[in-house]
Amino acid sequence: MKKILILITISALLLPGCKFMNEKVFKKRTEAREYTKKLEGELAQKDAQMEMKLSELKQISQTKIDSIINYYENELAGKGPKRGTAGAGTYYLVVGSFKTPAYAETFADKISKMGYTPEIVTYSQWNFVSAESYANLKEALAGLNVVRSGIDPESWIFVGK
Repeated sequence: MKKILILITISALLLPGCKFMNEKVFKKRTEAREYTKKLEGELAQKDAQMEMKLSELKQISQTKIDSIINYYENELAGKGPKRGTAGAGTYYLVVGSFKTPAYAETFADKISKMGYTPEIVTYSQWNFVSAESYANLKEALAGLNVVRSGIDPESWIFVGK
């Protein structure tokens, strides 16, 4: 019995108490849980931001797809091209498209003040504002890079027939 009592006394002195266990062992577990919760919160926030960006991109893409579909539906429905001022074999660098002629005029004035020679080309119900026009495609492609860097990165070439 003395041996057991001596063994219990020695182990009580050598082994740490509850305070040690709470401070060293359990505190580390609590810190790990808090860190995990913090990381999960940050991940959820970034996920929500990416979802918002994705929905914006989907909306922009759908708008562009709808405009292409409308164009081809009008072509196929017999509402083919109606060119008013488009010269045959002319390549126009289009920087803006408007349904309202007054808006096209206003934008053409703005482009003129930038040092370009704008033209308004009528096609179907659209009024295209062209920054420059060329007689051949090679010159038009070279001019397109200049117009994209100076006016609008989404500028494009319209070919008059």
